[in-house]
Amino acid sequence: MQDRCYDIVVFGATGYLGSLICYYMSATAPAPLRWAIAGRNAAKLRELSGKLQDAYPRLKPPAVVVSTLETTQLDRLASDTRLVLNTVGPFSKYGTPVVEACIRQSTAYVDSAGEHTWSHEIAATLHDRAIAQKAPIVPHCAVESSPPDLMTYLLLRKMHEARLVPAGPLYFSIDNTWPGYSGGNVAAILGVLSTYSLSQINASSASLASCVPNAGPNRPPAVLMLPVRHDSFLGPVTFNPSAMTDRSVVMRTWSLLQRYGAAHEKYGEYFSFQSYSRAPNLLRGWLSFLSVSFMTLFVVLLPPLQSLVAWISPAPGTGPQVAEGEKHYVEWKATLQAKPTTGSLKHGARVTGTMRINVDVYRCCALLVAEAALSAVEVLGSGESSSLLAKLHGGVLTPTSLGMTYIDRLQKAGLNIRVDLETRHGEKI
Repeated sequence: MQDRCYDIVVFGATGYLGSLICYYMSATAPAPLRWAIAGRNAAKLRELSGKLQDAYPRLKPPAVVVSTLETTQLDRLASDTRLVLNTVGPFSKYGTPVVEACIRQSTAYVDSAGEHTWSHEIAATLHDRAIAQKAPIVPHCAVESSPPDLMTYLLLRKMHEARLVPAGPLYFSIDNTWPGYSGGNVAAILGVLSTYSLSQINASSASLASCVPNAGPNRPPAVLMLPVRHDSFLGPVTFNPSAMTDRSVVMRTWSLLQRYGAAHEKYGEYFSFQSYSRAPNLLRGWLSFLSVSFMTLFVVLLPPLQSLVAWISPAPGTGPQVAEGEKHYVEWKATLQAKPTTGSLKHGARVTGTMRINVDVYRCCALLVAEAALSAVEVLGSGESSSLLAKLHGGVLTPTSLGMTYIDRLQKAGLNIRVDLETRHGEKI
């Protein structure tokens, strides 16, 4: 693939998230990188290219590639690049043709998808073809669900280093300032509801639905999973709208590592995962859970409400404009209890982790997806052999498959990551 025209093509570059990714790439990508912006509207692409040139006049602007979702055009797009970074959503409607083109052309792929029902579908139907064609397909590289996937990997790695065994679920939470909805947020939700039946959505949401075959047993201990709870490390937490996507991605990583990973990488047969959102207190947590539950129920059961939601929502390709100087952050936390170890300082120990970055959630998404693409290109070109991406060369994979290359790049980009082993009294070991 070294003889292809580009290293990365950003498809859907003129959309809200796509343009944020392009500005991030222009500001941070290494000078030798050959990249292009792509979409169906030539005028908008040229306008974006001009804005990037104005913002970074010393840099060569990305090339412009016009492409629709028509098969021959997608094949041409995929054959000209080592990797397609896709932001064209809803993915439940428009994502599959792009993935299929990348598989046909043995091209790597990352995206910003948040629809786990869609990724469950492509994993079930395209994983084996992607392996055969040596096409690594890595969906869910934005907030849904790189952080929970990487955090889980780091916590289990710390636990293995301490020679401890996990006991009970890994609990995860997200806390962030909220600048507002983008058109893509709403379109993704409505796209899933219009594309899949409730039975398909429910089936794809099962704990092991996203797992690869022959990963071995998964039999976590029975634990009462409340939608609202208090944890000594996470604090008060409530229902997370991204919980099913987070679990789908994390459990697929569990299965990939159980089947293909080294012994020290495996999460074990007792592993489970639960995702939450941070709440101000338990009362507000319950109120949030009940209001979201009722709103979701009404929208799902009353299709006319879906049209109303679409009408009052931001237009596709648009999103909140964050003013210079606004204070924003995104913070993730996770905790995993270890099995008791008699007569040791590690008796009752747990592993905790924190990730934080002081930007709004959309710029965070842009950073996560762009760095996933840059990491994939680096891994595929370096001969590095420790990551799942390097081992498998293809298949429907997860953000963790990019290995420590991705984690290291994120830290250099400003994502603060800390993982600690603590005694039962909260003291660092």
